[in-house]
Amino acid sequence: MAKILPVFLPFASCGNKCIFCDQQAISGVKAGSDLLSLAETQIEKWLSYSPIYDEIAFYGGNFAAINKDIREKLYKLAYDLGVKKIRFSTRPDTINSETLAEIKDYQISLVELGIQSLDNEVLAANGRPYTSNQALDAVDNILKITDCGVQLMAGMYKQSLSSSIDDAAVFSKKSVKTARIYPTQVLKNTALYDLFKKGIYKATELEDIILAAGGMYIHFMAEDVQVIRMGLPEDAAESGEIAGGASHKSFGDIVKTFVMLLYMNMGGKIRYSGFKKTGRKLFSKNYELYNDINESDIKEICREVRREYLEDSKRFIKGQAASFARELKNAANN
Repeated sequence: MAKILPVFLPFASCGNKCIFCDQQAISGVKAGSDLLSLAETQIEKWLSYSPIYDEIAFYGGNFAAINKDIREKLYKLAYDLGVKKIRFSTRPDTINSETLAEIKDYQISLVELGIQSLDNEVLAANGRPYTSNQALDAVDNILKITDCGVQLMAGMYKQSLSSSIDDAAVFSKKSVKTARIYPTQVLKNTALYDLFKKGIYKATELEDIILAAGGMYIHFMAEDVQVIRMGLPEDAAESGEIAGGASHKSFGDIVKTFVMLLYMNMGGKIRYSGFKKTGRKLFSKNYELYNDINESDIKEICREVRREYLEDSKRFIKGQAASFARELKNAANN
């Protein structure tokens, strides 16, 4: 696996602030106008841990909208380190002919798009300045040149659980390389926090977020899309800036356990304890006779679970899956 040096550029050239967003709280990096100095400081920190990296990643903000001179200096800064590859994250509305040419010229290895949702009403309500068609076109155009990753959310303002699952299904079929799944968190100093305090936005319960993220994870893994994160970084959870919203420090483990419970419920014979040994507790019969699983098995398991449970996302969130999500919520709260 490639060793990636992450550089966070909070709010860099965002142009607007989405109602849920506080990148400084999420990344733990203070925003600053001097992006080069901000990048250099972080690079120095990471180099103190290890002198060699395969790839550098520019996260946060809206990288493709940063002043072109600054972008080129950041590229030079990266290649001067001796890294072989560069990746960055940006918004779909910044992907145009000029951006695509730059991606090709600088041999960008992967572009992550902060898409969040494909529901136009949800996008507008959350301050995302693009449409679902723009997002889909951006992915298609990037994939003609290089790899593409997507970032999706569950539990957004005005977003249904089933729509977030359906969004993952769409992108899983587009051969994107990576995906991140974020449960919506109510961060202080955001417009969503104001809606939360007024009772206009009600944070999604943990069991519902497990259902949504589980369905999304199943779709991605079934199509060989690498899920590189589920849940916010630990720095965000420990920042004291989260006022509401369902998540857990072991969110990724909980979601994977949820999927394995579905598989074992189908009669899948695997030895998987999972989060707080829930798998062993619920499916103890002949447990010791079953086989352990590895990462390569998970993709096939997700394919089987998808065939059994995910033909209809609305039925999925109301069926047997809901009881397992509830079981894991109770385990997380105890």
